[in-house]
Amino acid sequence: MKKAALLLLPLAMASCNYLGIPDGDVSGNILGTQPSGTIRMALRGVTLSGVQTPALDQGNLGTLNPEKRVYAISFPNTPEDGAYELFAYVDGETGTKLRYDSGEQKTGSRTFVYSKSGLNKKDGSDILNLKPGWTLMSGVTPGKNGTPFTSIDLNW
Repeated sequence: MKKAALLLLPLAMASCNYLGIPDGDVSGNILGTQPSGTIRMALRGVTLSGVQTPALDQGNLGTLNPEKRVYAISFPNTPEDGAYELFAYVDGETGTKLRYDSGEQKTGSRTFVYSKSGLNKKDGSDILNLKPGWTLMSGVTPGKNGTPFTSIDLNW
């Protein structure tokens, strides 16, 4: 019985994303004085260097442990090339529930860029030469490339 359980463990872990449990592409803490209300995570397409990311259906990404303000999210299974902004927000009583609406209080954000094939030299030297896959940005300068991204803290 123990052997069967051990053989099924990798399958169960691989299916986490399909069962609604985030696979931890990005994880970290939400720091600072947390406002009252329901805290949610948002990942949405943004404009970066004049390139508009295709619209991303903003998911209702709950924090992994709201009391300890720890989060882990999964990136979309089939992302389109472009920039994506990650932040936490207070889902208010006005506007659209389960979506960030302008005017709702939010943390600072982190920007990730996805490029399926990479760009130009593909060496990650700048925004015009991205490596394939996901890249964490620092302003318009590429940082770490490839998941998982850990210790990506957001601040109120």
